[in-house]
Amino acid sequence: MTETQEERLRENSLREKGYFLYQGCHFKPVRKFTEKDGDLNKIVRRLRREDELGMTAADYYGKQKHPYSYEEFYAASTDKKADVFFCLETMKEYVPCTHEMQEYVMQPEKKQDRGKIR
Repeated sequence: MTETQEERLRENSLREKGYFLYQGCHFKPVRKFTEKDGDLNKIVRRLRREDELGMTAADYYGKQKHPYSYEEFYAASTDKKADVFFCLETMKEYVPCTHEMQEYVMQPEKKQDRGKIR
């Protein structure tokens, strides 16, 4: 089997498992946000700028590794209504935002204020 055939088999296998390819990374729709996730303010507190993936619309501070477009991402997605996506390459969950993919973390980081943790 040639390298190209092996790559096609791998891509077909991933596609059957619900993954899609965008800018060289494999994503799988996980879910939509629900009332249980809270309002927009609570959701935003769980988002983190993520330089490992580096998927941004513009090359902010030289951190862009992959070009990103919100519209093109959803055009490639297998689920046009999902809010949270799992990336196979980084093993993290992401939320597509207007200008970049942001990491979605279940527990927001605790803020420190004058040496005390809130």
